[in-house]
Amino acid sequence: MLIDSFLPRFDAGEIHQVVVKASREAVYDALWTADLGGSLIKFLLWLRSVPAFVARPRQSRPRNREITLQNVIDSGFGLLAETPNAEIVLGVSGRFWRPSRNLSPFIRSDFDQPVTAGMARAVWNFSLIRQSGTQTLLRTETRVLCGDAGSRRKFLAYWLVVRPFSGLIRLIMLRRVAKAAECGALERPSGRAPSSSFVI
Repeated sequence: MLIDSFLPRFDAGEIHQVVVKASREAVYDALWTADLGGSLIKFLLWLRSVPAFVARPRQSRPRNREITLQNVIDSGFGLLAETPNAEIVLGVSGRFWRPSRNLSPFIRSDFDQPVTAGMARAVWNFSLIRQSGTQTLLRTETRVLCGDAGSRRKFLAYWLVVRPFSGLIRLIMLRRVAKAAECGALERPSGRAPSSSFVI
């Protein structure tokens, strides 16, 4: 998989998957066009962003907009690689354990270098595997690598708290993509993500 070329080894990882009763092409279209949000995800993202708003009260509040994969990319994750109808790989770097200002600007070339001390790097993919008939296995994997022992300790403490919520967000996203693909709801929405504080 493409994700292996970016983080073959990692300090933390998580995998989720669903079987979708639709072709791989339909699932891939839905992955880009479906609203991945829903009330629970939007609440969790809002909750994650509260410390930033407390620290910077003049910052504008997120609006209740759809959350698409493009919105996620616009909010801080960068597109690292893509094989149409097969796999999409996103990446982000930062100090995820901080309550605010925790993401670094996305620079594609950084992902070809070792992780800087004091930082962490996350790589997140969606892969689509053709199953029997017209079914598709939609799978997502998250991997995180830290730059040194200090950042690893901080990240793993943070991960212990957020991992259940992070996993729940990914499961809901997969199910919403599956529903969109199975229903043929493939009209591409527009707009930006409600917050740049996406849960790693």
